[in-house]
Formats: sequence, C-alpha cells, structure tokens
Amino acid sequence: MANRRAFKYMIGGFLLVLIDIHNFDILPDPLGYMMIASGIHQIGARQPNAFKAEITAYLLMALSVPTLFLSSQLLNPMQINSTGWLVYGLSVTITNLILMYFVFRMLIHEVEYPIETAEKQNRSRKLMIVYMAISLSSAFIQPFLFHMKQDIQSTIAMTTIVLTLAVHIAFIVHLRTLQKTFPIDLEKGYPIESPN
Repeated sequence: MANRRAFKYMIGGFLLVLIDIHNFDILPDPLGYMMIASGIHQIGARQPNAFKAEITAYLLMALSVPTLFLSSQLLNPMQINSTGWLVYGLSVTITNLILMYFVFRMLIHEVEYPIETAEKQNRSRKLMIVYMAISLSSAFIQPFLFHMKQDIQSTIAMTTIVLTLAVHIAFIVHLRTLQKTFPIDLEKGYPIESPN
C-alpha cells in the first residue's frame, strides 16, 4: 500500500539520479535506482505496472554500475567516439524512458490516494504526456546533433538540456505533492493500544 515513506524513497532515488554527483564517488546512481525500486515495491508490489517499473529500476541499477568507476567527463567523450559506449548511453536512455512510462502508469492506475483520486490521476496523466514528449524528442535529436553546425548544435543541445531538466524537476515536485496526500500516521505505523 502506498504511503509517505514509499514516496520518500522514490523522491530521494530520482534526486540522486538527476544530480550528477558521482564525480565525488558518493551516493552513486545505482543507489538511486535501488531507492526507486524500493519505493515502487512498497507502493504496489503486486500491481502489474509497479512490478514492471521495479524490475526496470533494478535493470538500470545494473546498467549504471560504470558510473561508479567513470566520471561524466570521461563517459561523455567515450559515448561520442566509441560505438559501444554510444550503444550503452542509448540503452540507458531508453531503459529510463521505459521506467518512467511504468512509473507514470502506476501513479495513474495503481495508487489509491486517500483524497482527490481523480484529480491526482489527471495531473499524473498530463505530466506523463509532457514528460514523455520532451524526453522522446530529446533522445531522438541527440544522434543528429553531431552533423549540425556548431552554433545550431549548441542552441539545440542547451534547449533540450533545459527542457529535460525542467520536466525532471516537475516530476519530482509532483511526487512530493502526491506524498503529502497520505497521512503521516500511515508512515509511522504505531501499534494500537488496547483500552484498559
């Protein structure tokens, strides 16, 4: 059953993945994906979309292991100059999109919100459309950037980075809003005292 703690794990996990701090060798991406998987499991372990999202998060945890050993300054040139690393980067991007698809479907169809269920579902559905449109467009544009003029390439790259970052932040804020829907008492789970 969904509760505040489950959303807390998901929010923390997505923040770790979003913030590029693996250059400092602390709080790496695999930990973020493990937290995401844990939160998803608590929300809907027996639901089909939640189960697929959890499995995808664990797959991304495995795929992100190279970030433990290579910084983004090394990975980015390698992905450009090496076909193998280009395929790796594309695989991570596509798997991330699959994860987000199942997470959104879980939030829309499989989470029982204490109040305003229809409103929460509609907001998740609208954000899903915007998120997937921007993410798919960004992923589609990336391979063609290398064949463009430098100034056009820089403009498009900066625009996609800003839009992608904005939609990721919007998603995390949305998770925080959904988290506040659930009472704090559900998270603590204090035992009920029997009357004397």
